[in-house]
Amino acid sequence: MRHLVTGLLATGLVMAAASPAMADGRATLEAQSDQGSVTMDVRWAGENLRMDFPDQSQAGFMLLRDGNGYLVTQVQGQTMVMDMAKLKDMAENMGGSELETMTGQQASQVDALDATGDSETIAGLEGEIYRLQWTDKNGTAHDDEVVLSDDAQVRELMSAFHDYQRTMTGEPDPIATSLEERGLGMLRFGDRFRLAELTDASPAPDVFELPENAKSFEDMMRSAVSE
Repeated sequence: MRHLVTGLLATGLVMAAASPAMADGRATLEAQSDQGSVTMDVRWAGENLRMDFPDQSQAGFMLLRDGNGYLVTQVQGQTMVMDMAKLKDMAENMGGSELETMTGQQASQVDALDATGDSETIAGLEGEIYRLQWTDKNGTAHDDEVVLSDDAQVRELMSAFHDYQRTMTGEPDPIATSLEERGLGMLRFGDRFRLAELTDASPAPDVFELPENAKSFEDMMRSAVSE
């Protein structure tokens, strides 16, 4: 059970490596982590956000609505909806090295963010290359190259991810906060994250609905205990 909880939480935190009212949009993102490469299809409208994983259909999807973050997935053929904040609390109560490693890699502070004077075009958008120096919660210093843009949609996407992360961690991310204060969004973060495509397509409202007749994680655990 511990590996299930911490693994699902890790998936959420990886996605949030980045709030004003937002418009509508759709983006394709490519991310690299210790768990491997991930392609994400992201759709948002207003304050709602949905993240699907086309190459990993078994992973389900992540949803931000009404200020709450959810993971919708399949477990033994049953649709399950997990509240990400509750999932984090459960993982913390269980403890374990997986959770400690995962949370330790989160940023605790931004030490410097300096423009290099160079630019790079990503997904048809020209961004400025910056040197980002930051420290994680384990006290380890990092020095990364990031590509940033003041494009409105890029900033909206960054803000949406930041909102989702806050539903899980209960606290703002220093890197995202620093970018928001400068009016910037992220096109690339080293080799960990890259924006592949961005449009202003409006998603259908029903993509932000939670599935009917789904069980919560607590329901699944109660059923397992009673069997």
